[in-house]
Amino acid sequence: MYAELHCHSNYSFQEGASSVEDLLVRARDLGHRALALTDHDNLCGAMHFAQVAKTLDIQSITGVEMTIKDGEPGKDGTDGKDGSHLTFLAENQEGYSQLSNLISYSYISSDRRNPALDLKYLPERVHGLILLTGCRTGRVPSLLTEGRYAEAETQLRQYLDWFGTDNVFVELQQNLVQGDTSRNRRLIDLARKLGVGTVATNNVHYHVPERHRLQDALV
Repeated sequence: MYAELHCHSNYSFQEGASSVEDLLVRARDLGHRALALTDHDNLCGAMHFAQVAKTLDIQSITGVEMTIKDGEPGKDGTDGKDGSHLTFLAENQEGYSQLSNLISYSYISSDRRNPALDLKYLPERVHGLILLTGCRTGRVPSLLTEGRYAEAETQLRQYLDWFGTDNVFVELQQNLVQGDTSRNRRLIDLARKLGVGTVATNNVHYHVPERHRLQDALV
């Protein structure tokens, strides 16, 4: 059974091109029994998502894709706008609370227009959370794309130290973007080396292909 674990609604402002209802109805029509909502740097749609999912008999998974201050400032001089990404999923109520706290820290500690989480806040707030290594702009995938294998391994080991092996998964995405195939091979090799599970995600931003033009206009 497949469940999409990396999905953005129009609560991912200026990126998501489909509503919560659109995404959930499409998931139901495809026969999916669960769906995660992982909007960028906010939980604004989480309650509505859970309510609609319940009416459609779909298990809702609350998550967020967070921008990270990773020590490499953005091209525009900010910490957040071009920061790396990590995907978090809440396992339970404690995890939801942790997500709320982390999002608050990301807004408090950076430009509120471009929130970004300082990793110093993360190690003590991992309980109840599952970490996915993110899309191609995630720290580990980005380092592997650049051929910085030792640094990618060091970063993944740090995640494992914080979250534990059972709560860290390497994301694999094949979105027909140049570099996806070679990056996935490197991610798989690293995951095998460290004994980490892998998960296929699609970084969804719309519920049907026809919405891609709207999404292009938004970004």
